Amino acid sequence: MKHAKKIAGIALSMAFLVSTLGGCGSSTSQQPGSSSTTSSESSTAQSGKTIKLVITQWGEPNKDKNLDQNYQFGVSNPGYELETMVIPEGEYSSKLNQMIAAGNAPDIVTAWECDLQGFAASKKIVALDDYIAKSSKVKADDFIPAVAKLKELNGATYGLPWCYAAEIMYYNKDMFDAAKVTYPTNEWTMSDFVAAAEKLTKIENGKVVQYGADGMGFVGGWWSGIGAAGDEIYKDGKLSIGEGAKKFLQTQKDLVDKQIIPAPSADSAGSDLFASGRAAMSRTGSWMVGTYKDLEFNWDIAPQPKDAKAYNTLHTGMYSIPETTKDKDAAWKAIEWLMSDGQPILSKGTGNMSAIKSIAAKGDYKVQGKKGPSNWTTYDVAAQSGQFGYVLLPAGITGDAVKAFEAAVLGQKSIDDTVKEVMEKASK
Repeated sequence: MKHAKKIAGIALSMAFLVSTLGGCGSSTSQQPGSSSTTSSESSTAQSGKTIKLVITQWGEPNKDKNLDQNYQFGVSNPGYELETMVIPEGEYSSKLNQMIAAGNAPDIVTAWECDLQGFAASKKIVALDDYIAKSSKVKADDFIPAVAKLKELNGATYGLPWCYAAEIMYYNKDMFDAAKVTYPTNEWTMSDFVAAAEKLTKIENGKVVQYGADGMGFVGGWWSGIGAAGDEIYKDGKLSIGEGAKKFLQTQKDLVDKQIIPAPSADSAGSDLFASGRAAMSRTGSWMVGTYKDLEFNWDIAPQPKDAKAYNTLHTGMYSIPETTKDKDAAWKAIEWLMSDGQPILSKGTGNMSAIKSIAAKGDYKVQGKKGPSNWTTYDVAAQSGQFGYVLLPAGITGDAVKAFEAAVLGQKSIDDTVKEVMEKASK
């Protein structure tokens, strides 16, 4: 996924089939929701030809073909082949927008959340609701709440999440035991977090040898904290922050001033203090479960601390059909399979949860490490409180805002002025 969240997150575990094809599909033009899939299948069977579809992604394929869901679609659906056009992550959004604008996009695009909004508003991708209504495999009421909210926001379902990741909290159980601090629970608040972090911090001869928590190394953590503090973040297509942002930034500044967490871009720059045993807690993405599975200390996970409300940002990519796709029914057939039979394959290959509740309940996403985690209900809480918040906004707006937040926490400008300036800049 794009901006820093995509770099640090799900892309690390992506597994898709590499292809250099520029896009191809059936030569028959179809309209969304038509019943031509059957005729396409019979035509394919009679002619002996394979219907080739191309899907975009920003990640490399899983070397294990059994865990490559795009490849497995062709295995499970004779007469079809799904090839992935891999676009480098740093170029992904711009390239996708260029192809959509030029009318030469592949059959299926996996759109990032902010790009989906623009494609939907300009009707460059088709609504999928008619397909979903007729599907025996994909049910609208089986998705996590955030998907329904996104449909309400856009007026229709323009994309389906290939999976999702959430922002959660990690903690070192050995450090908690040594400090005699109670483990985090699913109901932990920001006050609980601060109190524990204070007790877990160790300073010797004026130098921090153990931080109570790692710094906000992942940009999404700022937005989840601000959302939990009460701000909506995304409202009517625009950034919306205020008192919640001020409260959260003040909390982070206090923690930095007391050396409970490292200063932004200072001690934590380029390192993972939690993994290296120098921080007792870390607030980051659920994708790090797979990275941490081989840690040598006992660890576990918990939801992001609540404040005025429970809030965490969800991250994903949306399977969408461009309006220029020739065989839309064939494209839907692929999406329908990827969102049903393909979901367990994806979860096992990436460690990311399905946005479909009945599939997620099977637990295929659970990447069990040697010494953690055990509190898998963290994901259930994250699914209920998760929002597509800052990810719906242009990366430039949110990225620049985080730089301003860091400056405020460092005391380089006032928090009130920072929030005001961020909002003024976003409004332009």
